[in-house]
Amino acid sequence: MKSYKVKLVDAFTTEPFSGNPAGVVLDAKGINEKAMQNIARELNLSETAFVLPPTVKSADIQIRWFTPAAEVPLCGHATIASFHALAESGMYGMRRPGTYHFRLQTRSGILGIMVEKRYSATMIEFQLPIPDFRVHKKVPAALLKALGIRPSDVQKGLPFVSESYLYLPVKKLSVIKSLKPDLGLLDSYTRATKSLGISIFCLETIEQSSAVHSRFFAPAVGIVEDPVTGSANGPLGVYLYQYAIHQDFPIPSFLLPDGRMEFIAEQGDDMGRRGRVKIRLRVTGHGVRQVSIAGEAVTIMEAEYKA
Repeated sequence: MKSYKVKLVDAFTTEPFSGNPAGVVLDAKGINEKAMQNIARELNLSETAFVLPPTVKSADIQIRWFTPAAEVPLCGHATIASFHALAESGMYGMRRPGTYHFRLQTRSGILGIMVEKRYSATMIEFQLPIPDFRVHKKVPAALLKALGIRPSDVQKGLPFVSESYLYLPVKKLSVIKSLKPDLGLLDSYTRATKSLGISIFCLETIEQSSAVHSRFFAPAVGIVEDPVTGSANGPLGVYLYQYAIHQDFPIPSFLLPDGRMEFIAEQGDDMGRRGRVKIRLRVTGHGVRQVSIAGEAVTIMEAEYKA
């Protein structure tokens, strides 16, 4: 019988019991797909990550992510959690403080990872695919009904768009806080539109330095509400650049030493799990050329899975 180390890690935070919790199986070689799904269902977190050897020469490491209901092609917070756990355990050469780079094999392609391991904390930056948004002329009444919001709550001047997720801008933080979607209707709507979930966001924020505040729902893949969604916040940063800034909305941002633009995204506060995501864009005269998310994490507990 083989033992597999499992960690429970809160991502996009340094405070225990905040941010977004993820399960991480540190060396999942030998666990079959059915067992991965069963483990994810048993842990009952929004995602559980399984760290595996790569199956292609161009990658250094592979991760597969499972919700309690299905495998998903990409997950930001569980990736942050995974590399935090690997660095903490000194795996993949990360025994000492320093900066480490990895090519991560995923179902969404080969993605870049940078780990800055320090004595005090570890910062992980995760490169995401650049989204190709589809702009919709109007917000369907069926979606508004599923979310329980009025047409007048939608932010004028900003589009409703879709990619793998739906992105809907609303006017007020109070609308975000009071959301009580009909999960059955939302499940049906996202399945019908072949969307993995929906991010509802506004430009009114809790903290002055933040650019955006959001909530994320994905009942079709077994996630009622996700506390802090890295894979949704990365594209949201691209959305801010492409639409909000170009429409002259005032968006707080930072210029990094390497010339990139950084936004801070708020999520999780409305669930009592405050999390903050750093969204980093490399922009040229031709638009966004690179998007990544960054954050820290904290390990809550460790366990073993025996098979």
